[in-house]
Amino acid sequence: MRNLKILAPLFLGAFALAACGGSAEKQGEEMDSAIEETVTGEINTDDGLLESAGEAIDEVTGNENTDPVDAVGDAVEEATEDAPD
Repeated sequence: MRNLKILAPLFLGAFALAACGGSAEKQGEEMDSAIEETVTGEINTDDGLLESAGEAIDEVTGNENTDPVDAVGDAVEEATEDAPD
């Protein structure tokens, strides 16, 4: 937990840089994957906290994630969120 508090400012700085030039969602995805691989030894392909935050930043700033696989995943995610139960 202490390490997360130390790393939080670094993540915020990385997102600020990503928002200025490129996809914050992609940066978040890469950071999520690095953390997951370090902690568990595996990569979880679900959207992590940092990827979700990056996606929100991209929506606000008008940046787009140009990764076609991620775009399909986002579209499926959005469609399932809007679907009635």
